[in-house]
Amino acid sequence: MPTPYQCTKLDVETASLAENTVLIKPASGRGETNMDYGCSASPFGKMWVAWTNDGIAHLEFEDEGADDLTQDWGMDNQDVEFHRDDAGAAVFAEELFKRENKKPLTLPVAGTHFQRQVWQALLAIPSGTVTTYSDIANAIGRPKSVRAVANAVGANPIAWLIPCHRVIRRDGSLGGYRWGLPRKQAMLAWEYSCMG
Repeated sequence: MPTPYQCTKLDVETASLAENTVLIKPASGRGETNMDYGCSASPFGKMWVAWTNDGIAHLEFEDEGADDLTQDWGMDNQDVEFHRDDAGAAVFAEELFKRENKKPLTLPVAGTHFQRQVWQALLAIPSGTVTTYSDIANAIGRPKSVRAVANAVGANPIAWLIPCHRVIRRDGSLGGYRWGLPRKQAMLAWEYSCMG
């Protein structure tokens, strides 16, 4: 079923940084020794977030009865101290989901160069609009890599801020979403309602 949202062609080169308040940088690699994490309510359900001094490293949404979302965050790494801070997570949630313009953020994400390229392209999709996997592949100069683009979109470690929910199939259907199609629909509707 086609989505009612406006589909936009991506032009990564001319995307306005004023609109893209999130910048992606490679994870420092120097091995953070402390990471805070916590759980908070959000407009889209229970949210788990992890952060270091460099910025937000993970943001995921929890479904009822889901496995432990933090298991892929490296919590078994003996070199990193993890500190549970639900109050800090609530502060992040309050700031991240304000409807007015947000403060600029830098996200230290771990991923391949190709994944970071795809995630940076996602930031060029204006709020309240959608684009397709093939448009992203074209925008990053890899038109034959649609499947690899889809895999990179699905591997996004920072929901909402890296807006993988704004990507749909070429036929106009919503496609998949790691945190559930109802949540994807709610996110798109929420952003769309902010446009008017």
